[in-house]
Amino acid sequence: MRQGRGREGVRRARRRALVAARLAFVALVLLAPLGCRREQGSAPRAAVSPASAAASPSLAPRPPSPRLTDPRWRLAAGDDPLDCARLAEAEGGSGLLAALDDGGDIALTALRALPYADDADLALGPLAERARAASGPSLPPLLEALLGIAGRPPRPREPLDPDGARGAAAALVELAGRRDLPSDQRALAISAARALAERGLVDPLRIPADLDPEGSVAGAAGGPAAPRP
Repeated sequence: MRQGRGREGVRRARRRALVAARLAFVALVLLAPLGCRREQGSAPRAAVSPASAAASPSLAPRPPSPRLTDPRWRLAAGDDPLDCARLAEAEGGSGLLAALDDGGDIALTALRALPYADDADLALGPLAERARAASGPSLPPLLEALLGIAGRPPRPREPLDPDGARGAAAALVELAGRRDLPSDQRALAISAARALAERGLVDPLRIPADLDPEGSVAGAAGGPAAPRP
């Protein structure tokens, strides 16, 4: 009897273990898809978030320049040279150079005002580098500003930036010799280069003379006289 009861207990224990194993298997089958869905739902958010965070600075629009509403800049955008002179006195050469990065009408106003700045010679080098890289309608205003600065009467003081002025003279000679440029733009570069040649910043014989009238002094000797566009 005891042996029969012992066997019956073993059978019951085996049945309980089998039921428990089946229940555990069913729970694993039912819960596994939920875990996969959670992982799939969270992965895109983790992948998209860094990309959107990295892209957001480049999508941010540049705020409008405060110079657009500045009364001095608005007046200088007109036709009165006195307004350009007042702006140049207020901003100085460095302030006008910084305004070139605004582009548009602000940059054009800054270029017109630069020749009136007391320290405009500081702008010769930076303007020449911009002119070297410019093309199309953006080049003539740069050349006109360079000519306006180079053609100013000499000041009784030490040069503000002799290296920049020499670099500007070399760049203007290079631009003056570019046959791919329209003749009026080359004439501006020639005139500015000859104005700097008068200061001893470049050899006048290096300046192209093919646009000069035949028999002119500048054409024959490479002198500082310059054609006007």
